Amino acid sequence: ILALAACASSATGALAPGQQQNFEAAASFALPAPNGLTDKSGGAAASGANGQPADPAAIADTFIVRTGSIIIEVPKLDDALLQVRTAITGLGGYVSDSDQSNQGDQTSASITYRIPVARWQDALDAIGKIATKVDASKTNAVEITGQVLDLGARIDNLRTTETALQAIMSRATKISDVLDVESKLSDVQGQIEQLSTQQAHLKDQASLATLTVQ
Repeated sequence: ILALAACASSATGALAPGQQQNFEAAASFALPAPNGLTDKSGGAAASGANGQPADPAAIADTFIVRTGSIIIEVPKLDDALLQVRTAITGLGGYVSDSDQSNQGDQTSASITYRIPVARWQDALDAIGKIATKVDASKTNAVEITGQVLDLGARIDNLRTTETALQAIMSRATKISDVLDVESKLSDVQGQIEQLSTQQAHLKDQASLATLTVQ
């Protein structure tokens, strides 16, 4: 049996005239929390300019995480493994995990593949042709477009804050002011990096479907 499974403080020191107000404004920015995908107001991605609802037509991409699993029987395991790997790599996919075992006179394998989401059905069709029997099949699709857009909006807001803090720091004259702004800037940059990593991970999950074949 060959089994294939697919998952998917603001500073108080003196600054040059006109700078204290700017510094306090930047220091009081509400920075998005590093964890979680939506803010208390319902998520930045839900609204467009002037608080108006975002135009759905403006959303160019839809992000869907697709996962699945299929259990098949084959006459010869080694031959089937080679055929399936060849078919999946031909579709632009690759093996992300594999396991093979022997139980008595029965040999089985569980291989997890990452496949370009656009070739999902092609992969299932190719595997179906290799199998002598399909014992079970399951697929799942979860849309994450809102999460990706929400993270993007939060990253944009943080980059605006980052630019403002960099401008303030370039005009600060007291060491205490510079250190205070540097601390805030470091925090903002850390959040940008964290949220960017989260967003990249979600996009990866959506671009490559996860299929486990057993």
